Amino acid sequence: MWGNRMTSTIAVVGAGPGLGRAIARRFGTAGHPVALISRNRAKLQPIADSLATEGITVRAYPADVTDGAGLTAALESAAADLGRIGVLSYSPAPNLDHSTGEMPDFAAMGFTTALETTPESVRTQVDLIVGGALTAVAAVLPGMRKEGNGALLFTTGASAILPMAVLGNAAIAQAGLRHWATSIQGDLAGEGVYVGHVSVGLPIVPGGGEGDPDAIAERWYQLAQARDTFETTIGF
Repeated sequence: MWGNRMTSTIAVVGAGPGLGRAIARRFGTAGHPVALISRNRAKLQPIADSLATEGITVRAYPADVTDGAGLTAALESAAADLGRIGVLSYSPAPNLDHSTGEMPDFAAMGFTTALETTPESVRTQVDLIVGGALTAVAAVLPGMRKEGNGALLFTTGASAILPMAVLGNAAIAQAGLRHWATSIQGDLAGEGVYVGHVSVGLPIVPGGGEGDPDAIAERWYQLAQARDTFETTIGF
């Protein structure tokens, strides 16, 4: 049970109009103030405004997850404004657009196939997926450990678990994040901090069954309450 965690702030890092908004809404309606963090204020503020109309306490904090100082400052500002961050949701990878029914242009999104992967292309994904996560956790974990409760929620794609040659550079980074989360979850559980990982292997679209953003957000909320499962896969 959440107990006094109910009033702690959730920081949604990588907040977008799909899954990020759904997670913010699910936790926000349960009583958590919400800090939305992503790079583009113009896209972030409308999400915050729409959640506010539902009675959710929410603020937007623009920050690039690859800018360590900027991300740390955003999280510190959120904690000062809204209260201690007791839940961190980290999912900075872009949602793939499946609305046209066509295969997304992976190359245009910065992904390289396994054979085309270079140190430089991997570095970009590692900075986004692993580096940002490490920075965010470093900013919020001391407070969680001090209070003896908290939750670190990491969302990745299926390539974190399954080899996917088309996402060569991203798969390396997502698998790395999963490995790190797996490595810390046991120790932190003993301190009252839950670590969870959800790997989504199907399009995240409204009305998409298990892939519906609200369905995934509900899954996350239940996992964070029960705290008895580290990893869940969706769609595979």
